Amino acid sequence: MLRLRPMTSDDLPVVRGWLDLPHVARWWLADTTAEAEIAKTRRRVAGPRSATILLMATWDDVPIGWCQWYRWADYPADAAAMDARDGEVGIDYAIGDPAFVGRGVGTALIAALVAWARQARPGAGVLTDPDAANTASRRVLEKNGFTLVAVRPVETEPADRPMAIYRLPAVGPER
Repeated sequence: MLRLRPMTSDDLPVVRGWLDLPHVARWWLADTTAEAEIAKTRRRVAGPRSATILLMATWDDVPIGWCQWYRWADYPADAAAMDARDGEVGIDYAIGDPAFVGRGVGTALIAALVAWARQARPGAGVLTDPDAANTASRRVLEKNGFTLVAVRPVETEPADRPMAIYRLPAVGPER
């Protein structure tokens, strides 16, 4: 069964290993290195309270991927580039263990991540932007009720590749 739990420094070696796998590296390392990504993750996990909340996805308590959520308001330049609405949160995610790719686990991960973020930010809308070429990521968002709002480069992304911007509306009064 899929569960989320806070990421710790002890999880970094497994995440680092996943970053070497082609199905992860293609999307997470297109404009950076594994070392830079792990350094950023380490700062967020080990440092003072980060605006980005990092979580491990586990199946029967075995790590299979990771994800994160954040308030767009904590990243104003990125929020402006994404046309984020007041109170929206952003998400990022990856299934690291190849044995869990293509089995519906990504769909469950998105549902769990949205639920986790909405525990902290009740009813928040969610805005995210996978690479437009990442059809698997786009499919799991659509299965979770996200709507495509644009396909375009995002000014604050390191590359000029088009991103598929998806929104899941806020539930109840926007916060």
